[in-house]
Amino acid sequence: MKTARKFRDVYRVQNSLKTLKRYNDPDLNRYIKPILEYRLGKKHEFHESRKTLIAFSGGIDSKATLLIAKEFCLNPEAVTFLISESNREPVEEFCKKNDIKVHFIYDSYYENILNEAENKRFHPCGRCQKFITRKIYKFARSGNYKFIGFGDMLSVGSHSIIKLNDMYRLNIPAMLSLNKNDHIEITNEYPNGFGCDFLRRIHKKYPFLKRYSFQRVLRELRSQSIDTDIAKDLIEDIEGNACS
Repeated sequence: MKTARKFRDVYRVQNSLKTLKRYNDPDLNRYIKPILEYRLGKKHEFHESRKTLIAFSGGIDSKATLLIAKEFCLNPEAVTFLISESNREPVEEFCKKNDIKVHFIYDSYYENILNEAENKRFHPCGRCQKFITRKIYKFARSGNYKFIGFGDMLSVGSHSIIKLNDMYRLNIPAMLSLNKNDHIEITNEYPNGFGCDFLRRIHKKYPFLKRYSFQRVLRELRSQSIDTDIAKDLIEDIEGNACS
């Protein structure tokens, strides 16, 4: 991970540090503060953390998050909500390659969300994300994890570290002011289109719902989480789904 040079990145990481100071938690100061200071160019030795749970979809952002957590001794374990059996093998392969333990969780109510999206013609991403996030929180509490890492790039500064009773949600890329190009460099992968197979099916069945996917891409572009080239590729992928 490179040292932050741009004013925007330095400012965001400094705000993350201010959030740590506000919480004044010994574990945050011992395990997370050195990572933030390293991003600002300070040398540190990193202490092996107790287990950190990483929400892992298998996409480029969650892969980068998992690798960052491992690099900085956060002792990561992956948790994947199994939206399809076809997701299991690539997730297991990546985690095995990087010597990371992976947990799979599932709740059949997820199928109701998919059916409602298809029958009532609404964009599924918001409800799907909220549902899966709640399930990950529940799993984390049952496993006594203190840190839960997500691959969110948007919730920067004070919004990147969130106290959840006795746990902390760490939006790790946002906390460190990393963007999609950083993730490409970390993983040596390029984003593989926009969304999951189900969303592609929704785009094909209800093309008017693409506007909400476009808005999601443009939101990341405005925040500088992605650049114009990546945004163009994602928009072309969304637009192409109706013709595939």
